[in-house]
Amino acid sequence: MEERIHEIIKQELNAKVLEVKRINEGYSHYMYDVKMDTTPYEMIIRFSNNKRKDVNLGKEEFVINLLKENDIPVPKIYAIKKEGCEGYILLEKVKGERLDIIWGSLSDENKKQVTEKIGELLARIHKIELKEFGMIEEGGEIRSDEAFKFRKVGEELLFSPFLRQRLMDFFEDVSRLLSYKTISPEFFSKFILYLTKNLEKIEYKGKPVLNHGDFIPGHIFVEKKGNEYEIVGLIDFEFALAYAPEYDFLKLHRAGFFENPELKKALEEGYGREVDGNAVEIHRLMRDLGFAWAVLEAGNKELSDKTLKDIEGKINKKFNEGI
Repeated sequence: MEERIHEIIKQELNAKVLEVKRINEGYSHYMYDVKMDTTPYEMIIRFSNNKRKDVNLGKEEFVINLLKENDIPVPKIYAIKKEGCEGYILLEKVKGERLDIIWGSLSDENKKQVTEKIGELLARIHKIELKEFGMIEEGGEIRSDEAFKFRKVGEELLFSPFLRQRLMDFFEDVSRLLSYKTISPEFFSKFILYLTKNLEKIEYKGKPVLNHGDFIPGHIFVEKKGNEYEIVGLIDFEFALAYAPEYDFLKLHRAGFFENPELKKALEEGYGREVDGNAVEIHRLMRDLGFAWAVLEAGNKELSDKTLKDIEGKINKKFNEGI
């Protein structure tokens, strides 16, 4: 792989590689930090490991450019080759510090101040409207509901387009999980009962808006300016989609931002409105079930089993509380 990186950097930037370092964080991409003998001197190279148009590098290029057009701080693209699993993208190495790394060292006041900035950033992203609900694909197309239809014989019944898309995406992951037979019928039945009793809490009647889709502290970069921190970079857009805004808060929910009343207040002050914590929690449980499949598919049965056990405990608690 290092030899291939040398060839790519020479071909794309006419530069000589001085050092290559593997980046092991994350679950999806093969990424490397590359130092060179000429400008930009240091950058990130990512290799594609997916052919699907809703998770490939062409999709990432579209989302980065869309965010850049809307003044969101994203890395510059130096070069890209969009050829399935042979593709790669050369990206600017974002300045600043990764928020998840420095979070524990921040004062309570700085944590609230950064959290308010996070809310402001999400509000700006969610102002970007898209044409329909679904996963964003290469070129900005949307992979949305395209069901087979019978000829019309009566009046068309109304339904929630977002709710249909959300459930379709959820059951796609769940179908794959069930094929491994690692989830008990009792747990699955209880989860589905909980979900169906709470569908109205995740129903959304607004327009589809851009979601980052993987909005975690580890994808946010900050710099301290005076006594405050500024967000200077946002990365990793392979899961970007056109969805309801509450969905984009689920990773912050997972990171504990909703458990701390002061952080939740700061988040909402930055965002400009109250965030529906009930909807966020349900989206998180649904996404966590999909995560259990994804890591199982990658061979990490231990993490998959732990995730399923955590979800089961939360669902049992919901039933004990009367749902």
